Amino acid sequence: MNWKKTCCAVLAGILLATGATALASESSKIQSQKSQNEKELKEVQSKISSLESQKSALSSEVNSLNDSLTDTLLNIEVLESDLEDKEAEIAQAQEDYEAAKATEEKQYESMKRRIQYLYESGETSYVEMLLTSENVADLINKVDYAEELQESDRRLLDQYKEAKQAVIDLQAQLEEEKAELLEMEAQLEEEKASLETMIAEKKSEIADFDSQLSSARAKASEYQKKIKEQNAQLKKLQEAEAAKAAASSSKGTTSKTSSSSGGSSATVSGGSGTGASIASYGLQFVGYPYVSGGNSLTNGTDCSGFVNLIHAHFGISTPRQSGALAGSGRAVSDSEKLPGDVVCYYGHVGIYIGNNQIVHASTASTGIKVSNMYYRSVRCIRRYW
Repeated sequence: MNWKKTCCAVLAGILLATGATALASESSKIQSQKSQNEKELKEVQSKISSLESQKSALSSEVNSLNDSLTDTLLNIEVLESDLEDKEAEIAQAQEDYEAAKATEEKQYESMKRRIQYLYESGETSYVEMLLTSENVADLINKVDYAEELQESDRRLLDQYKEAKQAVIDLQAQLEEEKAELLEMEAQLEEEKASLETMIAEKKSEIADFDSQLSSARAKASEYQKKIKEQNAQLKKLQEAEAAKAAASSSKGTTSKTSSSSGGSSATVSGGSGTGASIASYGLQFVGYPYVSGGNSLTNGTDCSGFVNLIHAHFGISTPRQSGALAGSGRAVSDSEKLPGDVVCYYGHVGIYIGNNQIVHASTASTGIKVSNMYYRSVRCIRRYW
């Protein structure tokens, strides 16, 4: 009868050990897959950040190019208005030229007729002036008048010629100014076309970034979904492992009772040396307050401060932030965890004390306490001792 009981006990132990090994193996496998997914997610998130930064830079460039295009279009509009004014000036100058030319020709014809008359009449005209003059003074006046008339004709003709030449010069100047305006307009049109091309190219690049971002975000969502599923799987496996560990606890792990007078009945189970000492020391502060950003084990600290201060007591340096704690130290699998290891969650940390329990600075309402390590999804386990 005793032999049968012994066989059953041995068989049960074997089954428990085998089941525990299988659970640990499966847990390790899922943890490895999860770590890979987290790595991929981090890379995708980094790519998303880079793409968003590049897209933002491109958007700024497009805004700047649009501002330049607006200025160019305004310059073209003003230039076209100037060209219209210049055309009007040229048209007016042409009218002035035609008028000056007509006046000059009229004066020239008048002068020609007077010269022709004097030439054809010759001395007769002077004899006529002598015979018709009342006296010498009258004669002199008539001669002076004739000469003065000729001189006046020459002066008027010169003035009309100068006026016509001034109009011609003005026309040349206006045509030159118009040519310059047309050249400037052509340059601005080229600048406009170049800016429009650049804007179109930048917008095309932005559209490409949008496409890449959409793809990257879809991948990130996929990785996040996988990680969530793996966290759920790990939680189930961890709960099953905890149940098996509780069932086999009577087979014997050496327990070490905390020497704390701080009010905790929890004990450090398994492990030895520095790790067990870290866990044991942490238990001494159960019941003390949680203070965000605090750095006192008795007056208050937060989760990462608690881990940092407990390790510092043993001369071990650790990061002060929970995220940094999850990325430093040495990685430990769930099946290899020992008291003193740091159990990392997303945004939280605690110290493993054995029997799937942790001591941690939990919340402002609960302070430093002992909890089941699987009360939430475990991110990873790190060892600093």
